[in-house]
Amino acid sequence: MELERVKGNTWVLKSWELIPLYQVDDTRCILLDTGTVDQRAELEAALDQAGLTPVAILGSHAHIDHMGSYGYFQKTRGAVLALTLGEAGQLFSPLGLQLQYYNLSLGAFGQYPELESAPCLPDRIILPQEREVTLCGVTFGLVRTPGHTVDHICVRTPDNVLYVGDAMMTGRVLHRAKFPYAFSMKVYLESLAKLRQESADRFIVAHRGVYREILPFIDLELRFLTQRMEDLLTLVGESTTPKELTEAICRTYQVRTKNPRHLAYFEQASQTYLHYLTDRGDLELVMAEDQLRYRRVNRRRERLTLPPTGRFR
Repeated sequence: MELERVKGNTWVLKSWELIPLYQVDDTRCILLDTGTVDQRAELEAALDQAGLTPVAILGSHAHIDHMGSYGYFQKTRGAVLALTLGEAGQLFSPLGLQLQYYNLSLGAFGQYPELESAPCLPDRIILPQEREVTLCGVTFGLVRTPGHTVDHICVRTPDNVLYVGDAMMTGRVLHRAKFPYAFSMKVYLESLAKLRQESADRFIVAHRGVYREILPFIDLELRFLTQRMEDLLTLVGESTTPKELTEAICRTYQVRTKNPRHLAYFEQASQTYLHYLTDRGDLELVMAEDQLRYRRVNRRRERLTLPPTGRFR
């Protein structure tokens, strides 16, 4: 990993995703997320080369590509781990992790190397009313952006650099994801609208880049999500089961996988979009032949429109 200064004491470690850090002094730093388990050796090597010891971790959310070494650095380096209440609740036990990764079998928990440093309990739990947190004498601002996960946050460093985590995605990564994951699409969209109100000298997007402005990316993501939901509506026939819809998604977007967990992801991710469309009244969930089925609502409906953002501040 290459260590690159963003502004002041705020840096990023450059890999296939960005791992930000704030340098406390010549030998200590605070990590904002830790990447995956697979990135750990590279992450440690980069920190050692820079002569930096992670004394704290301020996590954006507890997904495996961000929390892969939360518990590891907590145990091996004595790093203070700080997480929001909602993320801490899902990370503290195998049951909490199973709630997040619904296709994870408790009996096979040890077979998933990406969860090797979990479960773990944070040293500092950030409560819902808190809008800043101080770690090792450094105060970070917090922007609450749930939706991608139950209690996701963006973190503002003292250099006025905003780390947005997975509150938004950039273009190439967005399209490669096919169905970007959100725990709640309605709340995720509300957080995107909230994020457009935030100004900063630099923005760090985990997936992926460092930017002076992010409004064009928010515009792009809103258009992309709108199109995906319009596409989903065309895949729902007179009566379509969730399984049939997953098959249709795989055919339409040429998803070819022999990994059951990958297939389960598409099934889980698409459900979030279906729930949003059902709440809007574009779909309804019915019982037919002892099965749950979705069907389009036969009414004159407005084309899906998501909140406009404007391209620049």
